[in-house]
Amino acid sequence: MREAKRKFRFSVAIKILRFFMVKALIAFVALTLASSNAPAKGTQPQAPRVKSASLSLASPVTVMAEEDREAEQELLELANQARQQAGTSPLQEDAGLTQAALAHAQEMANQQQLSHQFAGEPSLTDRLAINTNLHLDRAGENVAYAATVERVQAVLMASLPHRENLLNVGYNVVGIGVLRVGEVLYVTQDFGHGLPAYSAQASADIVAEGVNRLRGHNGLSSMQRLDAAAAQSAACAMANSESLSAPAPRASYVIRYTTMQPETLPPSAGRAVADREMRSYSIGSCYARTHGYPNGVYWMVLLFY
Repeated sequence: MREAKRKFRFSVAIKILRFFMVKALIAFVALTLASSNAPAKGTQPQAPRVKSASLSLASPVTVMAEEDREAEQELLELANQARQQAGTSPLQEDAGLTQAALAHAQEMANQQQLSHQFAGEPSLTDRLAINTNLHLDRAGENVAYAATVERVQAVLMASLPHRENLLNVGYNVVGIGVLRVGEVLYVTQDFGHGLPAYSAQASADIVAEGVNRLRGHNGLSSMQRLDAAAAQSAACAMANSESLSAPAPRASYVIRYTTMQPETLPPSAGRAVADREMRSYSIGSCYARTHGYPNGVYWMVLLFY
């Protein structure tokens, strides 16, 4: 009887031991699969596509990452080397764009995925406007992650959309943010085309030059330029209300418009400028950053008499 009980207890013990060994094996396999989402040391992620994203974490966390300033400078040098080979002028680094790029790189590190905009994150245009005072009329972005700077550059140049951003003749400024998380570099490159920022007087003078030039092309004499106080007030009223329908003084022609470049007159100004009956004019200019124009625009009023 005692021998039977002993054998029974031994059998139960063996079953319990087997149960926990199976549980341990399952836990080990599960741990291995979960860890496989992160790039292994010595492996290289695939080249990212624009607005593509890998599988995200269920609960994003703030990842401890360190800015790699050396990698940022190396990527800038590699970008400008590629631009030189393509016959394109070099990019100038802007501290504000770099700050915007770093902030987005941190978001990618937190989410452990690539994307151009995460839930709750401002758009690229708004991110750049928040971080830089540059007057930008266009912008673009590259995102990537890899183990080395050389690999980042290689995958970007191998991807047509990313290569186009790097070599785009329309960009003259850039901010490159690189965060190192273990063996991985999370990279954001924010490109822009920076324009001169004119004062109200300077931008109005530029428009006046355009008016006189167009008058000359039409074989007409220059018009008298009047005091701009009323026109200036109307231009700023448009900017404040973010509407071209804001009230303006009475005139034979009232032309309201927005422009990124005061050097270019709107087509609607052609008729007024070419009118032989016009003898004088005034110009109002108000540069402002608004919800619709986060990177700034000139609100212009032309009054012809």
